[in-house]
Amino acid sequence: MSGKKRITVDEDAWQEAMSKANRLRDVERELPGMVAAVQRAQEQQAARDRAAVQERQDQLAKQLASLSQQARQIEASTSRRISVATATIMNEAREANRQLRAETRDLLDQQEQQFDTALSAERAERQREAEDLRQQLAYDRAVKASVLDAAQTAVADTRVLHEAIAKSLPHERFAPGQLARLTDRLAIAEASAAAGIGETALAQGQELFLSLGELRAEVELRDAEWRAAHLTTLRAVTTLAEHINYNSMITVTDEELGVSAELDVDYWSEGELSSIRAEADRLAARVSAEADPPTLAELRGISERSVVLNDRLSDAVAAARARQWASQIRVNMAEMVVDLLEPITGYTWDGDATFAGDDQRGAFYSKLKHPDQSEIVVEIAPDEDGKSCVIHVMSYETGEPDESQRVTRVKAITDSLREQGLTGTSAAEADNADPAFKDFTRIRQRPAVRAVPERA
Repeated sequence: MSGKKRITVDEDAWQEAMSKANRLRDVERELPGMVAAVQRAQEQQAARDRAAVQERQDQLAKQLASLSQQARQIEASTSRRISVATATIMNEAREANRQLRAETRDLLDQQEQQFDTALSAERAERQREAEDLRQQLAYDRAVKASVLDAAQTAVADTRVLHEAIAKSLPHERFAPGQLARLTDRLAIAEASAAAGIGETALAQGQELFLSLGELRAEVELRDAEWRAAHLTTLRAVTTLAEHINYNSMITVTDEELGVSAELDVDYWSEGELSSIRAEADRLAARVSAEADPPTLAELRGISERSVVLNDRLSDAVAAARARQWASQIRVNMAEMVVDLLEPITGYTWDGDATFAGDDQRGAFYSKLKHPDQSEIVVEIAPDEDGKSCVIHVMSYETGEPDESQRVTRVKAITDSLREQGLTGTSAAEADNADPAFKDFTRIRQRPAVRAVPERA
């Protein structure tokens, strides 16, 4: 097999290749372009979120303009607190720059805790302000002509707040059924006021105003929590997509020869990258769905699934590297076996060698011939995972088989493999070898072979 450039097979090179194949560096640190794409997607979504929240707040403010003076003060204070809490939740989600692993789940947990804290604080503050309103209304009872006037004001304020929530906030999405229950109670309070039952209507109006305020705060803060989780999940699926794109074709370098080549990861991983990409595309489409947006639980599940797919991607890249390296090893090993057999058998390489199915992922075959027309075919096949080798020597002798010669050459191959440090590679002489393996034209045309079993 003269004229071929050999890459030496030794233990150090093999171990180095396996080490490289079994890790995928943190490409976010090394690839500014990828990170920029992820950050750009985040910024665009954050801008859309800010615009949507601002538009909703403007609409809500217009609808609340007809409240009484005391009620307007309470709702203005509520708006300020909700805006601060929303901005805090959204900014922390937007600015978080963490690795896409367990930290993603931690970030979602943190956002949930922020929501709970903000809602509890808002509830306490609102109860304090409501108490101030009650005291003010108690004072008003003494100075106003009648309690009924105060009751009618309280019920009217409650109706204004109710309509603002109904028209401006996604209450059915984040608090399904709650506004409907309060609507029924508001109708009763309005009936009390219309009937002139001042004390009852006043108590009912005050209680409903407080309940509606709590509902408003809960819906707005849950919306902020969802948007923050959506931003985190968008980052997860965008990062995953960038990882997939970057790793679809990677550069591999043979430092000994000083040459580089592009490695098609999908080809060498036997379609695993395509499978990962298809699922990643489904996740990204779900995250971006507007007509039927994902729930908070779905967003969490998508983020966690993105982490799993990143791990699968790392494994696929590692497998692709290892299989490509093993393919080159099979070629080198065939050359080594031929070089061993020529001096001890009297056979010579006839210049013919090929991969099964002309596919470098499959078994590699090389043929030697004897002057008496006997032939030996050497098969170097991938094992179960395609990362190691199994050697079969198939003899096609024109005379009586020489069993001692077979034992000698298999021992020579095994000893040589051991000297090269390739202890995980096995060699065997096939009995009653299938004549089909003499036909290299047929071998080139058939599908790639994985782990050809030992032939009895």
